[in-house]
Amino acid sequence: MHKTEFLTYLQNLKKYSSHTINSYAHDLNQFYSFCLENKYLLEEDEIISDGRVIRKWINNLSGQGLSAISINRKISCLNSFFNFLIHEGFINKSPLVRIIRPKVTKKLPEFIREENIKTLLDSDIFQDDFTDLRDKLIIELLYSTGIRRAELIGLKTGDIDLIARTIKVTGKGNKQRIIPFPKILKDLVEKYLIFRDTIQNCEDFLIITESGKGVYPNLIYRVVKKYISMISTGKKRSPHVLRHSYATHLLNNGADINAVKELLGHANLSATQVYTHNTFEKLNRIYKQAHPRAKK
Repeated sequence: MHKTEFLTYLQNLKKYSSHTINSYAHDLNQFYSFCLENKYLLEEDEIISDGRVIRKWINNLSGQGLSAISINRKISCLNSFFNFLIHEGFINKSPLVRIIRPKVTKKLPEFIREENIKTLLDSDIFQDDFTDLRDKLIIELLYSTGIRRAELIGLKTGDIDLIARTIKVTGKGNKQRIIPFPKILKDLVEKYLIFRDTIQNCEDFLIITESGKGVYPNLIYRVVKKYISMISTGKKRSPHVLRHSYATHLLNNGADINAVKELLGHANLSATQVYTHNTFEKLNRIYKQAHPRAKK
């Protein structure tokens, strides 16, 4: 494919909306402008020969401070375009074959310190009424079981076994798992149910509103944010932070990672392993503080 043909297809992106090219018009036009500004279209077949221009484009994007995620999205867009050209018979292979994409650094999950959560849940900030007991139960359930917000919302009264101190959780893909919980949570549930039973015509969900309806995602988020803000200065104050805290604290205290995987309902161990980074950082600090050779 010669430079003139390449230019023609870049300049007429909207013609290919049926091939999903149009949705990538901004990124492709950006690449086209880069080629024009730097006069990279002067040599025959330079664009598609060995990917040198694409590497220069990637370096340019990186120099502008774009994140690896944003750059990879633009590369994927360009890849779709070249795949389209291959499909149409204009080129035989994509110049992106040997392009190494920027590595995306995984962000470590934020969590709350054990003593901070303990301070909150053991405080007298929660009153002895339905709303405060329900809100405390929301926090306690999320932290003591590590369940997701959607899983919490879907809990039915029949899913909790107070004698065995376990809950049956329906997770992603309708997969069910059994999670144990501590006596302190059992006592809280029993106290909450006394107030809950006074509400007329309430739905079968464990966590309900004052009118007896099942709770909704925004309510859970507001409750968690309100109380986490009292004990944490972290940027994230969502229900998932309590799930992160649950997993991190289990691993910090010696729990087997495969057991934590099952408790969290992860399909793959790699999803659970992200929490070991936080655990390793703690162990590393302890090692440096305690081992006599670590200070030399």
